[in-house]
Amino acid sequence: MDIPTVITALLSSGLISLGAARWLTTRFIDHQLTKDLKTYETTLAEKVARSKGEIDERLSAAKASLEAHLRQGVEEYLGDKAADRQYRLDARKRLYTAIGPLRFQLVVACADLSARVERIGSGKQPYATSLEGYFGRSTAFRLLRVFATAELIERQMAYADFSVDASTADLLRFKHEAFLCLTSSTVSLEHPDANWDDQVEHIYSDVLSMIAAAMIVTDGAVTPSRVMRFAEFDQFVSDPKRLDLIHPVPRLFDGFTIATKPILWIRLVSLGELCTSLVKRDGPPLGVTPEAYDGLRLLDTSTDPFVMQNRWRYREVLQRFRDFGLARSEANKGIQPTAKSGGG
Repeated sequence: MDIPTVITALLSSGLISLGAARWLTTRFIDHQLTKDLKTYETTLAEKVARSKGEIDERLSAAKASLEAHLRQGVEEYLGDKAADRQYRLDARKRLYTAIGPLRFQLVVACADLSARVERIGSGKQPYATSLEGYFGRSTAFRLLRVFATAELIERQMAYADFSVDASTADLLRFKHEAFLCLTSSTVSLEHPDANWDDQVEHIYSDVLSMIAAAMIVTDGAVTPSRVMRFAEFDQFVSDPKRLDLIHPVPRLFDGFTIATKPILWIRLVSLGELCTSLVKRDGPPLGVTPEAYDGLRLLDTSTDPFVMQNRWRYREVLQRFRDFGLARSEANKGIQPTAKSGGG
């Protein structure tokens, strides 16, 4: 029998008063509420404990998963970085092995050519530039060695990743600029005596490529290709049958003077300016000190009427090649299209 029933029975029997019944009822309600509250608290605590356990378990699992994911990501990132670093290191080794010696040879060839152009323009004495004489052969050799070395560099860079060293891409840009000096109207401008139908004071671009290739020799299957030495070139041009391989170079130098072939002179002065720019930039680290070269003074040695009337424009042409050493491939805005490139 529950307490309310007992209290009702006592009231009906007159054993307790109404006030006592009220007091007992209040005490019963308080007792029951306290009991129910404790039961609820116990149940709630059990639920909270179970929920906390589940949350802690899920949190631990999520934390472990996140740590594993981050660890995997970091390991992959570090692995990729290590692989990329190793690749770039190996690529640089291959690149420097392939073109390192050729870069030095190109700098030396450029220094020699600039010195020869400066010597011709000094006016101290007339020079016979025909390939029948030593001076003419030496001059032609210095000129063609620049293009042959640039050709070899381009061949080697085809087998190496030059993106690991942006400065090496400038060597390809040098070849392009050097070809402009001898082949295009970028240098000659609109000179009225320019003959684009025949190679009188310029060389067709494709022909210049073939001439550069003719200057390259291979000693054997294992030995890498190289530019022929002067002694070999001297024997080469002594054979009339082989002169066709470097045509029209003999004709260009035959009877050449600053006055008789002004366009060719402008081309040589421009090429000398370009070569000097390269030597100033790359020579000192390689132990090559550039000699004095005054392209503007050499330009002023020309008495050709058109050159004299447009001297400021030719000065701008020289400035283009002088600035080559100041610009790197990253800053290069692109190669300007050639107005004319005879036959090329």
